[in-house]
Amino acid sequence: MFSRYVLATALVFAPIAAPGAAEAQKFSTVYQISLFGLPIAKSSFSGQINGTDFIIDGALRSSGIARVFDDTHGTTKVSGYVENASLVPISYLLNYRSGKKNKSTLIGFSGGTVTKTVNTPELKIRKQGWIPVAKDDLTRVGDPLTSTLVKADGLRDVCNRTIRIYDGEMRSDLKLSYAGIKPFSTRGFSGDVVKCNARFIPVSGYRKGSSGTEYLRSKSRMNVTFAPLGATGVFAPVMASIGTKIGTIQIRATRFGTVN
Repeated sequence: MFSRYVLATALVFAPIAAPGAAEAQKFSTVYQISLFGLPIAKSSFSGQINGTDFIIDGALRSSGIARVFDDTHGTTKVSGYVENASLVPISYLLNYRSGKKNKSTLIGFSGGTVTKTVNTPELKIRKQGWIPVAKDDLTRVGDPLTSTLVKADGLRDVCNRTIRIYDGEMRSDLKLSYAGIKPFSTRGFSGDVVKCNARFIPVSGYRKGSSGTEYLRSKSRMNVTFAPLGATGVFAPVMASIGTKIGTIQIRATRFGTVN
């Protein structure tokens, strides 16, 4: 249960260096993930961009009482290029271990279209009620990391969009709407941030009628808070609240910013 909800949410937060920079820039971020106010996991990310190419490395590990029930840890790596001030992924790789099971997902992209997906072990063939991923679903999509980096003119423009995400099995949309601006501070950052309400919309790659998916679609209260990466026009998440069947998962950046 831990891996199902936490991996799906925690690995979408990975601020990296801003597009358009001529010189290489590096960012480092650490997130604390909690449930019912108790820490259950920690994720960390580091990234670099040299103006034309980017790379992200991340790690996640369960912590606190969650490790008693489900010791989960994983790593992720994304590489790609910068085009029109946007980050375009080429390769996304997730390796993780939950309990005694090792799993991995590799996704290849070309110009925003998925060209290959390799899950190890292979996903189980599901028939009853399963909504398969269609070819058209895999165009104009991003991986769970780069899809949450938003290019906008200002804080009020961040939330007016729908994020299209593919994680190697499910295609989903995250529809954002403006909820307000407020101050926020953590190690490496202090300033105004924008809160977006979020609505989860499953598209394909899931079982129709699944209680977990239906809860996220129709009952879950979600919001994501974005902070600016300097004066670059790129905004990345610093907080999130995601209602699930097992409770509300809270994610907060305990570090957010550039490194030398």
